Amino acid sequence: MKQKAKSFEAVIIGHQIRYVRRVKDMSQTQLAQKVGVSLGWIGRIERGLYLPNLKLLFKIAKALQVKVKDLFPGEL
Repeated sequence: MKQKAKSFEAVIIGHQIRYVRRVKDMSQTQLAQKVGVSLGWIGRIERGLYLPNLKLLFKIAKALQVKVKDLFPGEL
């Protein structure tokens, strides 16, 4: 999963992933199963504790049925 840090980017991306997941009415457990990671990883990503790499972002976007760009808010 990648960098362990609570960076600004990790927090913003994590919050956006959480927002999209909730809009799609999907639980963290469901997202974790679709992506192929543990529930704990999804929680860490959504809290901004881990910044997912590009490969994982593509998997998350596919599971949420959105484009990768939709996981990034307007401006970082």
